[in-house]
Amino acid sequence: MVSEETRASLNQRPQKRDPAMAPSSSPSSPLLLLLLLAACLAAPARAESYQKFLREHSDFPPTEVPERRLYCDLLMQRRRLATPHHCKHLNTFVHAEPARLIDVCGEGGEATTGDLRESADRFPLTLCRLRQGSWAPDCRYEVAGGLEKIVIACEGGFPVHLETEVPQ
Repeated sequence: MVSEETRASLNQRPQKRDPAMAPSSSPSSPLLLLLLLAACLAAPARAESYQKFLREHSDFPPTEVPERRLYCDLLMQRRRLATPHHCKHLNTFVHAEPARLIDVCGEGGEATTGDLRESADRFPLTLCRLRQGSWAPDCRYEVAGGLEKIVIACEGGFPVHLETEVPQ
């Protein structure tokens, strides 16, 4: 035996679809899809640039070394900036939490030239400069420390490049 509710539902006509709710087939749909695809492809490249920035310039908390003079020799090797085939001549490590570095791309920094931003705050830094006469594979560095404002380039709100100014 069929209940009243079942009989009523079988006798109902199918509802018509509202054309406004149908998927769009306008020419802008392929363009929108292409823009979304481009954004998805750009995001991993931006993430890689930020990760490279962190690898090359962020050291927080500062790495402990047996002797301060060995800091750059150790970190430049660990971060693959000094290899058996190449010695990077100059590099700066910033001793601050990554969130503080990201903040320079926003409210914690001020636009300078091009895509560069200068930090409002000073950061503890270590400058590693290749010693004169030092060559790969035996890369040896001079260590200098300081508390300075930093200048960085940002992409999508993340730091991707650190401008290094060499103190005179």
